[in-house]
Amino acid sequence: MERTFRIKEVNGDTAFQDQTLVVEKKKINLLIVLELGGTTQFSRTYNDIWTVKKLDSLANLKEINNLGDSYEFENICIVHHGNIFSDTSKGKNNRAILFSNKIREIKLVISKLGEVPVTIDDAYALRVFEKSKLLFSKNGPDELKIKACLGLKNLINRLPDGGTFISVACKEANDSEFLKELADFTTKNIQLFGNTNYSLIDDGSDYKYNKLVLYNYRSILNTYLSTAWQNQNGWMYYDTGLKKLVLTKKELWLYSTGEKIFALFNRKKELTREQIDRDHYAQLYFSKEYEKFHKKNVNTITYENWKKQMEKKYSDFKPAVLNPKK
Repeated sequence: MERTFRIKEVNGDTAFQDQTLVVEKKKINLLIVLELGGTTQFSRTYNDIWTVKKLDSLANLKEINNLGDSYEFENICIVHHGNIFSDTSKGKNNRAILFSNKIREIKLVISKLGEVPVTIDDAYALRVFEKSKLLFSKNGPDELKIKACLGLKNLINRLPDGGTFISVACKEANDSEFLKELADFTTKNIQLFGNTNYSLIDDGSDYKYNKLVLYNYRSILNTYLSTAWQNQNGWMYYDTGLKKLVLTKKELWLYSTGEKIFALFNRKKELTREQIDRDHYAQLYFSKEYEKFHKKNVNTITYENWKKQMEKKYSDFKPAVLNPKK
């Protein structure tokens, strides 16, 4: 997608005023993190897939519009607490909470307003809120919920055919209608993923080597994303092309390098020894902090030779052999 700029003048010279400058937007896989930890865990991970942005709330329509003006989104991942589309550290009054029932109410209000403007901004959100007060005498959607819903709509609507939306959050897909409501924000053929279990949204675990400890080296990339496997339905997705909710009964793993953005793996309540090892070594392999730790403290094998051993054991750690992007 292109951005078109009208040129009025260059250094006072108006001879350029009839010229048009067309600039291609950079295509990215957008990862939005809403919680207090922000981008820290991602900055310590080798990552060439995700462009990571910290937002305080999806209700900030100006920030979302700025992202959309700057980039073309191929895939989107949002890391947050379940059904809360804002930073919970900002206090309860600032929590943008959305469940499927409120999304339906907001979509009803929007339908009564007629045509949706090209730019979804605070002014339009206020119009929706004023209309909401007329339609609902009490317990209608407030302005914060409306803005967060419009923010989600703005993001999802920008995904292209074949794009993927992944909500890394706890138990959102337990409400079978939630992903379906989000899917209504686009006319494109995309898949929208949610978890029926608790999701890992930050990981500051430590690594012990002899008497040494490496602190805060992990991230939620390159790991199994469910902290517990209580619901055997696992990760679910709504396919807008098929107009169908799909139960994968599998675990989701986000990659940080290569061409494939995610994979689905079979699992049971407890990870197998092989899966535990895979997770452990993936976190070390992709960690910038571990690289420094290894080079300083491990003398039994060089870091580069250790990496080669890992790549031999886990072939998908090597970016060159990852499968095509989903």
